[in-house]
Amino acid sequence: MRSLRGLPLLLLIAASVSLAASSDAPETHLLQSRAVSAGEQEILIDGKRVGSIVFAGSRRILETGSARIVIDESQEPVSPDQSYPRRVVVVGRIEPEGPEIRQEYTLLAPAAPLHVEGLGLQLSTDEAGFNEQEHAELRAWLGAQGLVAETASFEDLHCAEAGRNLTVWYEISGRRVNGSLMRGNATQAQARFDSLFHAEAQGWKIHHQRLGEKASLSYHRKSLELVDTLRDVTEGEDERELRSYHCGCYGYGIASDWATLGKSRLYHVEAEWVDHWVAMGLFVGWQSRDAFPWVGIGDRGRAKSLARRVKGYRLTDARGDLFAEVAIQLSSNPPVGTLGPATYAVRRSGREGEMELLAQIEHTPAGIVVQLLSPRGAAAKPGEDPRRWLTSLEQLDRLLAAMPTQVLRGDGIRDSHLGEIETTLDWIRLILEPNEDRLADVVSEIDGLTAISKVEALLGSDGARFLADPSVLPLPPGRLSGSPEPSACNARPE
Repeated sequence: MRSLRGLPLLLLIAASVSLAASSDAPETHLLQSRAVSAGEQEILIDGKRVGSIVFAGSRRILETGSARIVIDESQEPVSPDQSYPRRVVVVGRIEPEGPEIRQEYTLLAPAAPLHVEGLGLQLSTDEAGFNEQEHAELRAWLGAQGLVAETASFEDLHCAEAGRNLTVWYEISGRRVNGSLMRGNATQAQARFDSLFHAEAQGWKIHHQRLGEKASLSYHRKSLELVDTLRDVTEGEDERELRSYHCGCYGYGIASDWATLGKSRLYHVEAEWVDHWVAMGLFVGWQSRDAFPWVGIGDRGRAKSLARRVKGYRLTDARGDLFAEVAIQLSSNPPVGTLGPATYAVRRSGREGEMELLAQIEHTPAGIVVQLLSPRGAAAKPGEDPRRWLTSLEQLDRLLAAMPTQVLRGDGIRDSHLGEIETTLDWIRLILEPNEDRLADVVSEIDGLTAISKVEALLGSDGARFLADPSVLPLPPGRLSGSPEPSACNARPE
């Protein structure tokens, strides 16, 4: 779970201010979440305090006027003589007699910051000295985390998973496997999730391998592409499965080249980077500029990190036509090693096919500000909730469930702002309606029990746009048990 601890969050959905005089004009509305101390946040709706979240070690407690929700997390090594992998268990319950949700998964390795995630390992097949320095930096980082300053156990784990060498830390960093979600005291999972590998007819798919390069110098050292999967096991495994096929760009954003729902539906989440060219070689430039080329001499590593920030996500259908987007405005000179302040404009396809603004979100060190627009239309009918902005809140929740940051990775080093925004909205939705499904969304940062239904609803309004010929869909993912490659892990260098 992405914790809100230490984040002085301020979530605003501005209060009932009409943007135009006409009755069908969109409005904005106000919700608020802000830190009142290092271990407590309060949540307000229209200026009225409706709940608070207290952080106490591995426990989070949400107190509302009508409910008390407790979330507990624990981690235990799978083997007592190894720090990793770890089995993580998160249990949420509405007290005193309300529903309970349980999530479990195995964490293969600790997540790492960008400069560590992209470090390569020194292999026995490498030329003498190749990647020796990077491997030493990786071992030093592991030691700084209180772990054994050695990668051998992680290399063995990856070999058992993939049947080939661990070449870059990205391939194992923060990966979650064998996950499940249960309702109540059930022992049978209602949903399962996993992180697998992208298979092709000729073997595992290699990330962005450049043609013509020497094998030892291929881009990203031939790291594997991953596939995150989420499966509803209550209604058949094949038809209700969400997959995100993605690559490891070692950037602050992560895109889904392919996202599939069931056996026939397809969409894409394309990331637009600040600048692709910086990572390709030497350059000259001022680091405080976010447009290429720069003028002057700069630190290549610093500018390379700036370039790997994403400036937008485009969600397109099976034909490549846009149906939603998240445009991002970034600070040109953020603090070193962080995303820095950012503004998100979330748009979705309207009734006439035009892109309509759904929300504008500011994320700064001072907090998060979301201006959420209510849908245009006539006043609520008798029996309907007059708060039309709740419809927009649900639409935004569906869209975030379809983003690759929500499918599985969860390492907090991607566009973690989106994760923090999504988590905050889940808390607010739970306060508005404290039921089992909304509790599940707080327990599971990937909305494991509800994401498939949300993506179905997101795509369902115009389902024909997302139907794809089965021949163009990617192959099912796998791990060693279904590996298209023979097991071939080289001995580690002396």
